[in-house]
Amino acid sequence: MDDLYALTLPLVESSSFDFEKVVCSHGFFMMAPNLWDPINRILRRPLRLLSDPTTIVTVQISHHDPSSLLVQVLDTNISTTFSLSQQDQNHLLSQVARMLRISEMEEEKVREFHRMHHEAKNRGFSRVLRSPTLFEDMVKSILLCNCRSLDMAKALCDLQLEMRTNNSTDLLKSSSAATSGKRKRKYSSTKEDSSEAQVGDFPSFKELAGVDHQFLQIRCNLGYRALSIVGLAQKIAKSKGKWLHELEKAEKTLLEGDTTICDNVYEKLMRIKGFGSFASSYVLTCMGNYQRIPADSETIRHLNKVHGRRCSKETLRRHVEDVYKKFAPFQFLAYWSELWEFYEKEFGNLSTLEPSKYKTISGSFPNKGK
Repeated sequence: MDDLYALTLPLVESSSFDFEKVVCSHGFFMMAPNLWDPINRILRRPLRLLSDPTTIVTVQISHHDPSSLLVQVLDTNISTTFSLSQQDQNHLLSQVARMLRISEMEEEKVREFHRMHHEAKNRGFSRVLRSPTLFEDMVKSILLCNCRSLDMAKALCDLQLEMRTNNSTDLLKSSSAATSGKRKRKYSSTKEDSSEAQVGDFPSFKELAGVDHQFLQIRCNLGYRALSIVGLAQKIAKSKGKWLHELEKAEKTLLEGDTTICDNVYEKLMRIKGFGSFASSYVLTCMGNYQRIPADSETIRHLNKVHGRRCSKETLRRHVEDVYKKFAPFQFLAYWSELWEFYEKEFGNLSTLEPSKYKTISGSFPNKGK
C-alpha cells in the first residue's frame, strides 16, 4: 500500500520514549479502530482532517529514527487528486502526539515519575496509550466497564463506516423504523466485503448525536451504555462543541497536577449519565491527571495478591489511597505499571500477540469496572 504523504513527528527530548511499549501499554491498542501489527511494529488507524472532519484518512505510524516517528498517510478511500494542506498535516500529527503523549510536559512528567518509581523505569514503562480525541476516550471509558469492550468498539466503528458509505439520512430513518416496533435482538451488520475494503473510524459526537439510542443498543449490542453514549453526544452537540472544548482546555492544567481543577473536572464527569467513579477516573487519566485510580474488582484482586491487602468494595478506596499515596501525583501510573506487569507475566509480551488472540484474554483484563 503506497503512502500519499510521509510526515515526521519529532520526539523532542523524549529519551524515555519507546514506541512499542507506549502503544502496547493499555488495552486501548486492541480496541478498534486501532490496529497493531506485531510483526512490523506498526500502528495503523483512521484519523480525521481539520479542514473537513468528514474526510477520513488511514495513517500508519512507525518508529525507525530515534528522534522522530514516521506518520504515513496511506492511499485508501481517497481520490488520486487528494491534497493535504499544511494545516491538515499538522492536525494529523497533533492527533498522533495526543495518542502517544508526546510533548515536553509529558516527558517532564515521565522523568519525575521515574525518579519515584525505579522499577517502572527499568521495565521501560512510561506513557499510557490514549485516543486521538477526548470524546473517543470518554466513550471507550464507558465500554471498558464490560468484558465485551472489543466487540462494542468494533461495532461502533462498523456503524461509522456504514454511516459514511451509505446515506446517513436513510440510516437514521432505518434506525427509527427498527425501534418503532418490537425489535429483533440483533441488527444486520455491515457487509463483510465493504468492511474489508474500507475502515470505519470511531464515530464523532456529531455522528452519534442523531442516532436513536435504542437503535444503537441493538446495532452495536451496547446494552444500557447506548443511552449514556447518545446522551453524551447530544450534550456536546447541544452546546455546539463548547462543553467538550472546555474539557479539552483543562487537559494542560490537569497535567500540571492542580488538585482543585482535578476535583472540579471529576465532579463534572460524575454528573454525566453513565459516568460513575470508574469511568470518570479513567477519563481523568486520559486527560493527563494520574491522581485517581479507576478501581474495580480487578483492583481488589491486585491489592490482595501483590500487596497483601484484604479489602472490599466499601474499603477499596481507602486501601488504594494508602498503598499508592507515596507515588503522588502519579498514583495511577504506579498502579498500572504493576497491573500491566502482571498481565505480561500471565500472557507474555502483549505487543507480540496476534490480533486474533485478543478476545481470548480481553475478558481477563481490568475492564470490568462498576
